[in-house]
Order: sequence, then structure tokens, then C-alpha cells
Amino acid sequence: MNRQDVLKIKVEDYVAWISINRPDHSNALSRDVFVSLREELDRMAVDDNVRVVVITGEGKKAFCAGIDLKERAAMPEHEILPYRETVIRSFFHSLGNFPKPSVAAVNGVAYGGGAEVALACDIRIASTTARFSQSEIRWGMIPACGGCQRLRMIVGIGRAKELIFTGRVVDAEEAVRLGIFNRAVPPEELEMETQKLAVEIAGHSPVAVRQAKKAIDVGAAVSEAYEYEFEVSKACYFAGDAMAGPGRFKR
Repeated sequence: MNRQDVLKIKVEDYVAWISINRPDHSNALSRDVFVSLREELDRMAVDDNVRVVVITGEGKKAFCAGIDLKERAAMPEHEILPYRETVIRSFFHSLGNFPKPSVAAVNGVAYGGGAEVALACDIRIASTTARFSQSEIRWGMIPACGGCQRLRMIVGIGRAKELIFTGRVVDAEEAVRLGIFNRAVPPEELEMETQKLAVEIAGHSPVAVRQAKKAIDVGAAVSEAYEYEFEVSKACYFAGDAMAGPGRFKR
């Protein structure tokens, strides 16, 4: 699949939909997906025809199942840390600092890096069949691109620690109760309800909406914490635990 094929883009009523187009791979985040997402976000940030961005996944199975583990496993060891810095982290920086409202339409599983994509969006509307998991711990890793901080701010310290320490899967009903998802709707209504919300937001003053986002986010300005999260995650690689796989640490 060529880079231009890994995303589907459509713009209607000032709302841009970015759909990760790897349904046969549970919309896993490959290098091409990361780079293409960052490029599209950077372009849309300065496009006056886009006032709201919606991120979703193709198909009914997955929003995004996280990092493409097969691609990662094939990387030479010396390339992994630079890849995380220049490819993965740069995408999450673009999404986390996107100046316009972003909505995640969570149409299926959102695991690991996919959960971090959803958390980095301003609003999360989910299908009732959606599932959420910060599953990195199962692979000897931690959420390293803002997931620890964003989840803590949404659900509180105790619940964030439970979810990250266990990597357990949360269904849509519980995710709404915890505040991870704003709301959950039947699968057949997800696109319609998300578009309805996005159009409502896009119908207001673009300047006022952007400034409101800045005013809200300034209270969550934890750039040093994001930096620390990324740095401490490197110890997982140095210890040789990263990518060890589920069950490796059981006795």
C-alpha cells in the first residue's frame, strides 16, 4: 500500500474526516500512517476550509489497534529510538498542538498507540462496540506520547494507574462513565452523530473556538510532564523489556 493510500480524506461543511485505511491490519500505525497523518494535520491547520478534524478508522473492527508491531519487530535495534523521536513523537506533537478542534470517532478497538490517538483528540465519540485499552504494559512498555498525562487528567490518578498498570480493556459503557468517551452511540449512528457535532462546532466563530481551545488547554499545559513521560519510557528499551510480549513477565 502506497503512502497516499493509507488515509482516506473527505471534507464537508468545514469538517475534515481523516480515516486510517488499514482495516486488514486493524488500522495499525505504520510509518506511512504516522507520516501521512502528520502531513495532513499540518496542512489542515492552515486550511481555512477546515474548521474541525475528525479522526477515525476504516471498517467496523478497529479505530486503531496501536503501533504496527510487525513493522516495529523488523526494525534494526539502532533505528527504534530515533524512529520514536522523529516519526511517532512528531505526529503526536502535531495532533496534541493542533489549533482547531479534533474529534475521535472511535468505531472499534482503540488499543495502545490507538488509545493515545483518541486521548490526544479534544472530544471522543464512540460506538457502543468500541473498546479502550492502554495496553502498552503487556508489551513491556508504557504510554509514552502523552497517554499517561492525558488519561490522568481525564480519569484521575488512581484510575489512570489502574488502567495503565493492568492494561485492561474497558468497554464503551465504562469508558463513558470514566469520561474517556464523551458518549457512545449505536455503530450505525456514529458517523452521523459525529458529523452533527462537528458541524455544530464548525458553525461558530473559528477564532472564538480556537481561542476557547487555547484557554481550556492552558490549564492542562504539562509539556514538561510529556517530555518526562517520553524520556522514562526509554528505560523499557534499555532493559530489553519492550516488545517482549504478553506473558513474558509471568512467573
